[in-house]
Amino acid sequence: MEKKKTLAKVTIPPELAGWTVAAVLKDELRLSARQRQKVVRTRGIRLDGKPVHSLVKVKVGQVLEVLLPEAEQVKVPARPLSLDVIYEDEYLLVVNKPAGVAVHNVRPGGYVSLVEGAAYYFQQHGRTITPRPVHRLDKDASGVVIFAKSAQVQDQLTKTWPEAEKIYWVQVHGRITDRGVITSPVKGKPAATEYTPLETGEDVTTLQVRLHTGRTHQIRIHLSQIGHPVVGDPLYGYGENQPLALHCRQITIIHPAFNQPIQFAAPLPKTLAKKSPEHYNGKGIKS
Repeated sequence: MEKKKTLAKVTIPPELAGWTVAAVLKDELRLSARQRQKVVRTRGIRLDGKPVHSLVKVKVGQVLEVLLPEAEQVKVPARPLSLDVIYEDEYLLVVNKPAGVAVHNVRPGGYVSLVEGAAYYFQQHGRTITPRPVHRLDKDASGVVIFAKSAQVQDQLTKTWPEAEKIYWVQVHGRITDRGVITSPVKGKPAATEYTPLETGEDVTTLQVRLHTGRTHQIRIHLSQIGHPVVGDPLYGYGENQPLALHCRQITIIHPAFNQPIQFAAPLPKTLAKKSPEHYNGKGIKS
C-alpha cells in the first residue's frame, strides 16, 4: 500500500456543521484547486478515520483528515546544499541564504538552488515536504528566506505578505545624510522604499532599508534612480567586480498558525560584516 502523509487535519466546529467536505477543503482549509483534485483522485479524505466522498456533509466534533501519497507531495528535486537554518517549526523553515545561490533553479541541472537544498534538508531529516518559498530574494543578495511547508501555509503568508515588515542592510555609492522615501513606480507598478543612513563615509553609505512593496529589484532600481546605486550591482550600478552589498537582515510576519508576530533575523555575511558599523554587525539594528 502506498504510504500517505497528512496534509491537513481539523475537528469540525459548530460553524462548519452541515458543510460538505469539499467546502471545508476549499474555504476553511484553503487547499488549492490542484490539491483538492489530487486528494479526491487519490482517495485521501478521512472522516473519523473512514474514507468518504467530498460531497459528504460534516457534523460537529467529527475529525476531518486530508492525506496525499508522499510521491505526490515533493515537486522539486532534492540536491545537497548546506543550509544556515534560522528557525523551524511544523509550518515554516527559515534560512539565511548566501549570496550567489538562486532561490529557484531556472536551468535544470545547473547550480543547486535554495529550494532544492531545502528539499534535501527535509529528506535527510526523514520528511517528504515540498519547500515553498514565500518571497523572492535576488541570487546575488543574501539574508532571510522563508519557506512554507504546505500550500495552505504558503497561501496564508502570501495574502498577508504586504503587511510583513522587511528590513534590509544595503551599502550604496555616495554620501547620504538624511532619511527618505522613494515612491517612483517600478516597471509601471506602485512601489515605496524607505531608507535611513546608518553610517556615512566619504564614498559609501550604509543604509537600513524598509520595503513597503515588493517589486522585482525594487531596492536596486530605486537607489540607482536617486544616484546611489548599490555597491557591487552590475545591472543598475557601475558593474564593479565585488559582492552585491544587499542583505535581507530581518523579516517580521504574523505566524500563520499561532496568529502572533514572529521575527526572523539573519547575521551579516563575513564579506559585509567587516564593512559594517558596530551597531549593525549582527547585534541588532539601530533605527
